[in-house]
Amino acid sequence: MKIENLEKRIDQKVILKELNLTFNKGEITGLIGRNGSGKTTFFRSVAGHYELDHGKILIDQEDIQENKLLKQKIFYIDEQYNFLSGYTLNKLLLFYQNAYAGFNKEKYLTLTKKNNLNPRFKYRSMSKGMQGLYKMILAICSNADYLLLDEPLDGLDIIVKKKVLGILLDDVSENSRSIIISSHNLNELESIIDRALILKRNHIQLDYHLEVLREHARKIQMVFKTKKVPQLVKENSRLLHFQGRVVTAIFENYTHELKTLIQAEQPILFEELPLTLEDVFEANLANEETDYSLQGETL
Repeated sequence: MKIENLEKRIDQKVILKELNLTFNKGEITGLIGRNGSGKTTFFRSVAGHYELDHGKILIDQEDIQENKLLKQKIFYIDEQYNFLSGYTLNKLLLFYQNAYAGFNKEKYLTLTKKNNLNPRFKYRSMSKGMQGLYKMILAICSNADYLLLDEPLDGLDIIVKKKVLGILLDDVSENSRSIIISSHNLNELESIIDRALILKRNHIQLDYHLEVLREHARKIQMVFKTKKVPQLVKENSRLLHFQGRVVTAIFENYTHELKTLIQAEQPILFEELPLTLEDVFEANLANEETDYSLQGETL
């Protein structure tokens, strides 16, 4: 799937602007952003629930707005406008079989039976955890090439969460799909994604492949003789924390040469710490207006 110059406004306000992305099959991508950053708008736009103000979404080099059948390759359930509530699982099975030509009924029946989901249940009568599990079963059994999962683990207890993730990861290992998933729990997200997109100020500001990030980035805690942080550190890092004289920062392009130059400043403390996706989120989003220049006149 290729997204070209996507733009979406709501009530004259720009929500998404100049998005250019490619999603590859067999890859799990995490969509990360603060509340209100446009994650749900992104999902609705890609799924065709919103008309685009500008841009194209291409699958196999065809515009999905021109070839409506291509929308069968995308699976998305909108939580806010969820039409499932009033129907039994039997009725929902019929609906999704009609909506997706490649729907895998055999797998659906196996998974619902294994997880004690009675076909006579009404969706709204099930617990939130069972609803989340059922939606993941629908996503997998749709056989869509692109699964858009907006907070699929939200509110699930640990037992159901493990089942949902198990179903998802088993499917990824068996089938070459592209999964785009958002979650507020970055520790959970980090354990399953290959790539992280950070959505900020209407567009994708950062696009990390986690394997590359782990190879090149480092989280370093430093203490210098004075409260003044060397210019070299300021120019090559993103500030995480500054407390007293203790500086914790992320160096996204950390090299042996850079390490040598920092150590030449003779820091009192220079310690490498484990780098997490939560650190990357915090450095890029949680304190958007925080940088070294705001840490006091002595810097």
